[in-house]
Amino acid sequence: MRLHHSGFIVEDIDAWEKQMLFEEKVNDVTDPIQNARLTLYKNFSDSYIELIQPLNEQSFTWNSLQKFGNHFNHFCYTVSSLQEMEKVAVENKLIQVLAPVPAVLFNNKNVAFYYSRNKQVVEFLIEE
Repeated sequence: MRLHHSGFIVEDIDAWEKQMLFEEKVNDVTDPIQNARLTLYKNFSDSYIELIQPLNEQSFTWNSLQKFGNHFNHFCYTVSSLQEMEKVAVENKLIQVLAPVPAVLFNNKNVAFYYSRNKQVVEFLIEE
């Protein structure tokens, strides 16, 4: 397991991008499942930065943007398999909030979202 990216919810990706440091833009998509525009940036290391722009009230992140404005949202970790993710979730007493779904941003590899006991959002990118 390793850190893949840090995710930030923002009102306007284009405006936010002009003010941030990054090595290169890797991908920019509209995800119909998350109802959001998602952009991934290389981060001068082996990790990335993800910007999430909710498109409407049906987006999973809409309420968070309305409540907190532009803000850090989550860490994402890569796992080799569904079994590894489930083991980490059990060991850390994570609560699943979104079962594995295909992620357009990551070439339709599955992602799942959890809450930690301190209410931190944790995403897993499943490599298999």
